[in-house]
Amino acid sequence: MNNEVRLILEKDVDSAAASLAKAFMNDPLQNYAFPDEQERMERSPAHFKAGVEYGMKFGEVYTTTHGEGAVVCLPPNGTDITPEKAEDGGLNKLPQLLGEEQANRFFSVLDFIGTYHNQDVPEPHWYVMILGVDPAFHGKGLGKALLQPVMKKAEANGEPVYLETAQPANVPFYEKLGFKVIREVVDPTSGLKLWTFRKD
Repeated sequence: MNNEVRLILEKDVDSAAASLAKAFMNDPLQNYAFPDEQERMERSPAHFKAGVEYGMKFGEVYTTTHGEGAVVCLPPNGTDITPEKAEDGGLNKLPQLLGEEQANRFFSVLDFIGTYHNQDVPEPHWYVMILGVDPAFHGKGLGKALLQPVMKKAEANGEPVYLETAQPANVPFYEKLGFKVIREVVDPTSGLKLWTFRKD
């Protein structure tokens, strides 16, 4: 596959959001937020579009030549999503886009796992907020390629990279890339098992 990773452009946002929605279609957290499969299919693209647009405003977003996947990264000393930044970046619209109950379920899990973020990896560090590749293109090295720009920057400056996942299949993928599991925890409200990772 002739593919390269580059910074996302405005024209790429919808295709990247669609690929991320497909990538997370069977993710445990997305399933918990949207138990109804049809609703998950319909609302996930808007969900990920909001995340991509936030990343474009406050971080770096990379995609592939044909939009098969994307990664949203927040830079050192900019990883906290404050209420002011959430409003400025459009994340405050998520309850309208997702539905209030769905947004509450989603954010309750993020609030739980977020309590460990700065405890385990103080600033400065890079935060991989979202990473996904359309399942039709799995196994082609795109996930690894999408992470390369940020991993290179982090390595050059001696900064760690932090991320979380609720998808068990992602654990060996990240470990192969040199990430180490910091925590394996269960969210008491959802019952979801969650992993946090750090790459030094």
